[in-house]
Amino acid sequence: MKGDLHIHSKYSPDSRQEPEEIVRVAQKIGLDFIAISDHNRFNEYKLGFPTIRAEEVSSIDGHILAIFIDGEIPPRLSQAETVEMIHDKNGIAICAHPFRRVNGVRSKFSDIYDAIEAKNGRCSAACNEKASVLAAKLKRPVTAGSDSHFYDEIGRTYIELDGTDDESIRKAILNNKVKTYGNDLSPSDQIKLYFKLGKDYVKRGFKRI
Repeated sequence: MKGDLHIHSKYSPDSRQEPEEIVRVAQKIGLDFIAISDHNRFNEYKLGFPTIRAEEVSSIDGHILAIFIDGEIPPRLSQAETVEMIHDKNGIAICAHPFRRVNGVRSKFSDIYDAIEAKNGRCSAACNEKASVLAAKLKRPVTAGSDSHFYDEIGRTYIELDGTDDESIRKAILNNKVKTYGNDLSPSDQIKLYFKLGKDYVKRGFKRI
């Protein structure tokens, strides 16, 4: 099975993607499951397509991906408090894009995560390589996700595993039985992305997510 664990919909302030269209694109490109992980917003989707319950939480130390959660996790807590709440809600805590400059935990990294996002579709090769090295050093499972905010980004990076349902996907991730695939962000794509992000930042009134 192939899945993208990091997708944003219109319920994130920096995306306009319709959940139903996300599913259509995911099916078209051959994905078997997705996680719609909106910023600080939890929705339990019924889309007729395997969709993992998820949220990308803005801790005070950086972004944390929560998957399989049973409810919303509040933002602006420490990473330790955030991870604890994710576990309380039956979720898996993933350190999202740890070496991204703006919203990764970077040097504040704490050894409390269940897994590390080693391949993010909006990160450079160097950024993703550092995440992979960190995961290997700490012997943590790895995941991958496109971090898609636009339809053409869906599935840019993804995981592949053996599984048929949420429980088998959960076990595969926690036991590090996944393979990561996809493309890092090229220098030219980085420039295009930063231009888009800059325009969105201005539209939001210079508010960080």
